[in-house]
Amino acid sequence: MLIMAGFTVLYEYQRQRWSLAAIIVLLCGIFGVIFIPEQNHTHYIFAGAAFFAIVGFMIGHTFHHNKSIETHDNLRMLLYAQILFMVITVIGVIQDTAIFAIEALFLLNFAIFYLYLHFLHYHYKP
Repeated sequence: MLIMAGFTVLYEYQRQRWSLAAIIVLLCGIFGVIFIPEQNHTHYIFAGAAFFAIVGFMIGHTFHHNKSIETHDNLRMLLYAQILFMVITVIGVIQDTAIFAIEALFLLNFAIFYLYLHFLHYHYKP
């Protein structure tokens, strides 16, 4: 994972600085979630940082790619779904219910967004 994180940072370094910052916060959050047990309250700080970094990354790129209406609409739909998944996750944490399934949807939606975004980057360069 450390090697993948290094390559991800190197890749994002070629892009906007805010995008790089969001990815660095996301990676720190992921490492914190992995290495800090769930019983420790710091685990939730790292989880929150990761979740907000994902949403921030998606917001930034959604509004950055507003040149094409179709592209913007697709990114925006994924962003709205992400916000819904995040709200449901937060409600689940507050109510102390199982959130694994909704977290999985949250991460899957981000993966689709990230792949779609990079498909656009490589196929529609100006």
